[in-house]
Amino acid sequence: MVCSFCCVAETEGWLKSYCSDCAMLKRMLVLHEPKICIDILRRCLIRNENQISHKIKAELKNTSVKCEGDDSYLPPPTTRSKSK
Repeated sequence: MVCSFCCVAETEGWLKSYCSDCAMLKRMLVLHEPKICIDILRRCLIRNENQISHKIKAELKNTSVKCEGDDSYLPPPTTRSKSK
């Protein structure tokens, strides 16, 4: 049988209606207040436009890809001696 929550994975058994991952989510919602779980998921998984632009800027700062006309690229140091 297919899980009744995600509609993708197989259920854990014939009499169960959730797969193992969805069953874990259901247990988490029972243990903790659903509003708290939703707030945590929103903060961790959903990004707004401001967060997306910060992430793009951080990724661009960390890349070492040389663009045309970019003289700021420094090649990585080598360990070979130049006397050979």
